[in-house]
Amino acid sequence: MEVTQRTIPPEIQEDGSVLYRSVMSKEDTEAICYLVSQRVIPVVFVPGVMGSNLAKSDKRSTAIWLLDSLSTVIHWTNRSAAERMVLLNPQDTVVYGGGKLPTETPLSVAEMRRRGWGEVAYMSYGEFLVWLEGALNDTHQWQTGIRSTLLDEVKAREIGVTALTREEAALSYKYRYPVHAVGYNWLQSNEDSAKRLAGRVNEFMGFYRSKGFMCDRSILVTHSMGGLVGRYFTESMGGKEVILGVVNGVMPATGAAAAYKRVKAGTEGAAGSVLGRNAEEVTAVFAQAAGPLQLLPTPEYGSHWLKIRDGNRMVSLPRSDPYNEIYTVRGKWWALCHEQLINPLDTRKKAVDEDWQRYVETVETLVRPFHRAIANRYHPNTYAFYGDDTAHKTWGELTWGRRYAGPRFGPRAIDDLTEGTVMHDTGRGTISVLTRSAGNALHVVFDLNGSDESGDGTVPRRSGAAPREKAKVCLAYRGIEHEAAYKVRPLRLFTVWSIVKITDAVKDTSMAYCK
Repeated sequence: MEVTQRTIPPEIQEDGSVLYRSVMSKEDTEAICYLVSQRVIPVVFVPGVMGSNLAKSDKRSTAIWLLDSLSTVIHWTNRSAAERMVLLNPQDTVVYGGGKLPTETPLSVAEMRRRGWGEVAYMSYGEFLVWLEGALNDTHQWQTGIRSTLLDEVKAREIGVTALTREEAALSYKYRYPVHAVGYNWLQSNEDSAKRLAGRVNEFMGFYRSKGFMCDRSILVTHSMGGLVGRYFTESMGGKEVILGVVNGVMPATGAAAAYKRVKAGTEGAAGSVLGRNAEEVTAVFAQAAGPLQLLPTPEYGSHWLKIRDGNRMVSLPRSDPYNEIYTVRGKWWALCHEQLINPLDTRKKAVDEDWQRYVETVETLVRPFHRAIANRYHPNTYAFYGDDTAHKTWGELTWGRRYAGPRFGPRAIDDLTEGTVMHDTGRGTISVLTRSAGNALHVVFDLNGSDESGDGTVPRRSGAAPREKAKVCLAYRGIEHEAAYKVRPLRLFTVWSIVKITDAVKDTSMAYCK
């Protein structure tokens, strides 16, 4: 039967339920109009480190860091350490909002720009933003959409959760969830990024209120370091007054030893061509960038995760304070930053002292206080997932192991494992050290161990699982690769399930419906 449809002005009932109006045409045919709630809860996605597009401050219309396609990142492959330091200067960069936008969406280009979709890496998140927008705003498919799938106990159990109740799903359909994204300058302190997040969240909510909608709460969905940004916003800036709840994906809750590994040995895999393939390239950026430095293990990560081994003898650090015992230690071959690599622009090394002091100041004034501010603090309505897979091991602990010359010669014991002069550093995890044995000179080689702990390839299980005692739900998943976490369907379903669960808290806010 052919259906004739007439335009009908929206009419929203007081309870805000999903509404249907039947309209009879002159031919006695019927059309159905789907009317949606006037109550809006923006869902705001916060990307991981390197997941936001950047431009130079004086050339805001031209991106310098853009993850739109392989062709937009391949030019970083041959960048020198000096070029990386200049281009990725936290004081000279800003968020770039002109990134590539998805095409498979009914949203207009202008609307996607307003929502911040062009601020985040298209390669990592473009498809996910479209999927999440569709999954959360599927009023026209309420009987077959994602939430209906999660009502099924068997299908819910497949992703490790209990099925949604019909009451929970029905409540969620009384609200609209437009999906937004907030990029941030990941080179700067996550405290600065949290301030930008706060401003954008308030801007989004203000926009909907200006259009006549009720909107005074938002929900955060974060990836990796974005979780640290979100935690500072909600727990140190009063953001939980407007944030209904948070979904954290593969968050390095207490840091990641992989950050130390990358500074000392370069970034592993294909990402190394972009992040830096050796200590020289990575240090030039990390030493000036508070954001990446804030990914280092915090005191809550635990002690003794950095080890120096010579056969049965071993020294392990930190005992209690990673900042004083590892991060700001100067002149030791195993310390985080080699002072000679901090500033590749200073070819004659005349400003080494000044560069070192500037680096130490960054650690002491930006890294340590930030870690302290978010330690063991999470939004009370937090849902989180992390990787726990031996197929995606990462560095839970790091061990510098002495390499022996061969079985014919018994090794001479090293007097002090922490002492020695660097003779050669490959920048890829092998360091030749001139040390002493029984007071005599001894030349030895140390190699950094490979990945050793179950995780997602970047965040070890111990850090990903850290929110368990605070979060409403904190689940471990296998098969997670860190960067691609939100490309996996089970984790996308977990995200929608969590948002529906978080929505229950709206009953205690001004956006609740009258009983």
